[in-house]
Amino acid sequence: MPDRIRVLHVDDDPAVVEAATSALEQAHCGITVETESNVADGIERLDSEAFDCVVAGYDLPEQTGVEFLDAVRKQSPDLPFVLFTTDGNEAAASDAISAGVTEYLRVDGSNEPHARLAHTVVDAVERTADDIEHAQSTRRERAIEELHSTARAFMRATTEDAVAQITVDTARTILNMPANGVHFADGDSLYPVAWTEQVEELIGTPPVFEAGEALAWQAFETGEARVHDDITSSPDRYNPETNIRSELILPLGDHGVLLIGSSEVGAFDDTDVTLARTLSVHATAALSRLDRDRQLREEREFIDQALDTLDDLFYVIDTDGSLRRWNERIPEVTGYSNDEIDDMPVSEFFPGDEHETIAAAINETRTSGRVTVEAEVLTANGERIPYEFAGTQLTDTDGATAGTVGIGRDISQRKAYEQQLERQNERLDEFTSIVSHDLRNPLTVAEGNLELARAEHDSDALDKVSRAHERMRALIDDLLTFARAGETATDLESVALAGIVEECWQSVEDDRATLVVEGDRQIRADMAKLRRLLANLLRNSVEHGTTGAQTTADDNTDHSGGSATVRVGVIEDTDRHGFYVADDGPGIPAADREQVFEGGYSTGESGTGFGLKIVQRIAEVHGWTVTATESEAGGARFEVTGLEPA
Repeated sequence: MPDRIRVLHVDDDPAVVEAATSALEQAHCGITVETESNVADGIERLDSEAFDCVVAGYDLPEQTGVEFLDAVRKQSPDLPFVLFTTDGNEAAASDAISAGVTEYLRVDGSNEPHARLAHTVVDAVERTADDIEHAQSTRRERAIEELHSTARAFMRATTEDAVAQITVDTARTILNMPANGVHFADGDSLYPVAWTEQVEELIGTPPVFEAGEALAWQAFETGEARVHDDITSSPDRYNPETNIRSELILPLGDHGVLLIGSSEVGAFDDTDVTLARTLSVHATAALSRLDRDRQLREEREFIDQALDTLDDLFYVIDTDGSLRRWNERIPEVTGYSNDEIDDMPVSEFFPGDEHETIAAAINETRTSGRVTVEAEVLTANGERIPYEFAGTQLTDTDGATAGTVGIGRDISQRKAYEQQLERQNERLDEFTSIVSHDLRNPLTVAEGNLELARAEHDSDALDKVSRAHERMRALIDDLLTFARAGETATDLESVALAGIVEECWQSVEDDRATLVVEGDRQIRADMAKLRRLLANLLRNSVEHGTTGAQTTADDNTDHSGGSATVRVGVIEDTDRHGFYVADDGPGIPAADREQVFEGGYSTGESGTGFGLKIVQRIAEVHGWTVTATESEAGGARFEVTGLEPA
């Protein structure tokens, strides 16, 4: 029962009005009675004010109470209306009942007519409130059920425009809100995408709202729904001359707004607002889903495009051994179509003698998480192509194995290079065999005969022959060292620079030279080759610094110069990592710093010119670079860079 009841009593008999007002106000402390003496004024009051019940006489000026009732019913079908009259007959009562009167009472129809009137008014208002509440509840329940079915339509929608149209149709047919439309956001504008015919009847084609313009933009910007019972009272309305009075504005997230209007003031009750909010939530969810789907689709297309540009094979193997995903390189290489690949187990891409290797590799990813394996791919036309596959375990959100992802790289060129290198090594072995045996044996014979000749006859000519023999033997040793320096560095170990430098210094130590180690770092290298590189650089610095002239690392020149200091240190610049060997000798002219690494270059008469060339070759097989420059003392400085960062 409402706490406050407003009653409009229309009658031109002051005595009846006074008695009725007194009875009504005494029956319920919350009743307030407003009076008018004619129908025209009564209708005007109903147009401008809200009342809970109307009481009217039958014989009114200009119109009857039944005619007044008919006018009220057209405007407010559910408003309680009590015809309370001193005049009337059975025909009048019948007309009143046909017009939808709530109750027909005769002033002289009982001993206490005014008390009965009060009871009738209170009971009618109470029953009407219950009926309205029940009707609203029933409507709300029915609308919510229908909205659930609409939610399925939203989920099936594939475009934003389709979502907008479903929203408009639902508001019109299910929520009984015929004048509605959807605006989508585009930058700093809200533009119309779907609306009903009733909207065009009210305002014509819906406008585009610019940023900061109109009530619609305010709701969109704040994300808060707006309920306007009479927008003519708002200074921010878009069109001051609009025929719309009531309006609901419901944001659709970042996507836009749903606008619902009516030409009546206060047209939307709490149930209307609740249902409209529910519809806007469904529409927003559908639009957000489409937005996410589009983003995922764009990301998928971007990833697919990136994977398809790879020269390598990209693949994802499912737990059942089939390919779940692959890039376009796989059909290009194998000659199978995408449809054929979709039905092929992984094993069919390899010849029979590789099946066990591939199966073992896939199983290993499930235990160790990562594997690298070489295998030949068998194409559709029977060609075998060598590939190196790197696979990694895929796991789901629970950490369980979900498959294998990997890359396959064509190693045909590498295999061809390895075969070529193998042939070159065979020729190199043949060459070193010739140098080691076929040249040394005759030289040994010549040296033996030279000693016999000296025993019989000594002369300066024989001394020249002896020096020639020594140079030949030095050349043979350096040729062998140079040839072996070009072999691939495969047996790599980690060693401290300072320790191996001290070790190599023992083989080149000279009383006229001092070694200073200025830093230390770990080096991964072939130990035998690294020792040769350091020994050659140290010997070169010693002989260079003590003779006053640049010599190669194996010169046998008679040294008579002064003392020298050889410094070994670490290079750890931003983009350069390595070590250096420097001396304080006369240095190397800038024009000769590249030439010193050429085979056969030497400033000494007995030098072979292979010492620094061997250094360069050893650096190259490790992936390093050696350069000659000037030391801080003005001498020679050799820098070996390209090492892994410490």
